[in-house]
Amino acid sequence: MEGKYYFSKIELFDNNEITLPGLKRKADRKKRKKLEKLEKRGILIGKDPIKLLQRAQRCNTCTAEVSNPDQLLRKKWTIAMLRAQGCKVKDNMQLLKKSSNKLRKLKRKKQEKWQERNELVEQTKREKQAKRQSNIRARSNRKLSQKLKRAKSRGRVLQLE
Repeated sequence: MEGKYYFSKIELFDNNEITLPGLKRKADRKKRKKLEKLEKRGILIGKDPIKLLQRAQRCNTCTAEVSNPDQLLRKKWTIAMLRAQGCKVKDNMQLLKKSSNKLRKLKRKKQEKWQERNELVEQTKREKQAKRQSNIRARSNRKLSQKLKRAKSRGRVLQLE
């Protein structure tokens, strides 16, 4: 316990220190419910920019229909309060698009690298198999020639010249 203070709220325990699974589930459920409630109002908090962008586009269509100034004012106040509490409210569509595009590019790049690695592994596998087959053929030819040599020296095989 480090004794952190947040705007007249005292943090009694750290979420990472929760040991009982029931308490952990309860805390997670509370957090999830809070996020769902905020999302219904059009306030987005989260880490995945792609999902946030989809939710924001959905919420923008909803807010375009509702043009009640009281609701908009209430939404702005809740966003301001959340920011004052230290939550990162992600409501800038351009930044969300930019970060989601960045993530998609990163994902595509990683996929391409992984594909290259797989192709390289397959290629080395094929080369090794070909080398093994050629070595097996060479060995069998060598054994056959040695048998023929022995047979010639013992007079079992006539020379066909």
